[in-house]
Amino acid sequence: MTDHRRPGPADAPAFDGGALKQAGTTPLQPADPGRIGPYIPLGRLGSGGMGRVYLARPADGAPGLAAVKVIRPEYADDPRFRRRFEREASLHGRVRTVRAPQLLGTGFDDSLLWMATQYLPGLNLADAVRECGPLEVAGVWRLVSDLGHALSALAVAGIVHRDLKPSNVVLSQQGTHVIDFGIAQATDSSAITSSGSRVGTPAFMAPEHLREGRCDTASDVFSLAGSLIYAATGRAPFGDGTGVDVMHRVAFEEPKPGVMAGIAARDAGLAALLSACLSKDPAGRPTPRQLTEAAEAAEGHRSPSWHEPLGGLLRTRRQACDELERSVVREAVPGTGRLRTPAQDPATPANGPAQGPARESGAGRGKRKVYLALAAGLAVCAVVAGTFFLTRPSAGGTASAAPTAAGGTARDGARTSPAPGASASPSGAEDKDEAKEEAGQEKAAASGAGADETSPDPRTTGDEATPPAAPGDGEGGGSDDDGGIVPTASPTKTATTPAGPPWNSRCAYYSGTELTVRGDKGQRVVQVQCMLTQRGFKVGDAGVDGQFGGATQAAVKKFQRAKGLSADGEVGSDTWAALRSST
Repeated sequence: MTDHRRPGPADAPAFDGGALKQAGTTPLQPADPGRIGPYIPLGRLGSGGMGRVYLARPADGAPGLAAVKVIRPEYADDPRFRRRFEREASLHGRVRTVRAPQLLGTGFDDSLLWMATQYLPGLNLADAVRECGPLEVAGVWRLVSDLGHALSALAVAGIVHRDLKPSNVVLSQQGTHVIDFGIAQATDSSAITSSGSRVGTPAFMAPEHLREGRCDTASDVFSLAGSLIYAATGRAPFGDGTGVDVMHRVAFEEPKPGVMAGIAARDAGLAALLSACLSKDPAGRPTPRQLTEAAEAAEGHRSPSWHEPLGGLLRTRRQACDELERSVVREAVPGTGRLRTPAQDPATPANGPAQGPARESGAGRGKRKVYLALAAGLAVCAVVAGTFFLTRPSAGGTASAAPTAAGGTARDGARTSPAPGASASPSGAEDKDEAKEEAGQEKAAASGAGADETSPDPRTTGDEATPPAAPGDGEGGGSDDDGGIVPTASPTKTATTPAGPPWNSRCAYYSGTELTVRGDKGQRVVQVQCMLTQRGFKVGDAGVDGQFGGATQAAVKKFQRAKGLSADGEVGSDTWAALRSST
């Protein structure tokens, strides 16, 4: 069970409170979780109606910081909301650009539904203008270039952001980034929200979005122009507000004359470009590529750095994050890569000092000796018991197989109980499978294949799939949830324990629950096809090929109808659970 306690003085590393404040966080509160999946929160980055965002570090002491969004329990318990959340993560994972933070992982850990992304040490555009004033013309041209590249990457991924506004644009020393894909939409799918709804921020929404609910890349360009005008002037082009009046101005009126005149007085070319982006006709707006070309043409007007005091504030934030990362390294236990905290180091008493042996009291040293003596006694008992069970003959003349490594995945697909102190989140297995897929994509790209053309498991042929070795099947042991090697005894004879249904015992390519839909490729699709095939559903003439095509979608729908599920042809958490059930 994951420990969700609020970190106390004996638990938390000795981070500098000033560094946390300079990194843009507010202090944690007693109600905040002590651990979120594989992350430990350090402070709050923000909050809203749906939940909170925390600055966090990896619990295993690995380098880097993350922004972890946690959804409020009342939403997390709703299967429909979790479905939307899975869509958000799926869309974010498709974005490949330095102009958006990298998706690090997501999970449903006990009552915590969370998503982790790379933390960008900077300020969102709204705060930057509020604290440091409007940007200089050179800074606005830099925004045009960076955000033009961001929209181009979204268009390549087939994604419409639908909520580009100053608070969703982050400025850092490295440039400009787009964040928050909560209401983004794939151009080849239906809307995440209900039909006819209007989601977004009215002052920065496109006219066609407000009038017809229609939204595409050109709509993002319109919203981007509004954010650029705010950056240059500190004012929205159609005025502020959330009511019908501002919606009417955006949909039918021209931008405020005084706002555009102020930009034209500083740079006529920039004003003309932004006016074109605000055209009521989507066809009359520049494309993202044309935005970057315009910024390149204005090379002499762009600046490689932000104006002061904004530049200094961003440097301070970057330095604070560097200091936090160094603090994590200093707190790591030598040779283990883990932090010296009771939550991660079971050898340390839960109420013991966190300063190391040099500062322990006599009572503390006495307790440590008792713990070590107990541990040694238990180890001897474990060795004797293990020897007995591995060597004694069974009723059928066979030896019992060694248990699966703690926290791993059993041959029947069921999740085993993790060791004390390990996270119970299923994201660990998902992350490993996704890492394998990404490694395959990189290898394919290096050999000239497309990045998305990941080959299925070479052991898969036709409609039959040979499962990979379970943890502990090979020499040297399997892997634990932290990526370490767990020594296991290699059984010399066949185990007598039933292997479970064939769709679980023979299909062990993926153990997560990420949304898997038509057009997807890789190990998740192999897992779906393998389980369907073993259950008697035909997935097409190609068999288990790792390609989610029409035949696989038809098989998914048939299975969903047979199980009384919504037959949408998409493999979400409910369908994954049904596929792995024993019936």
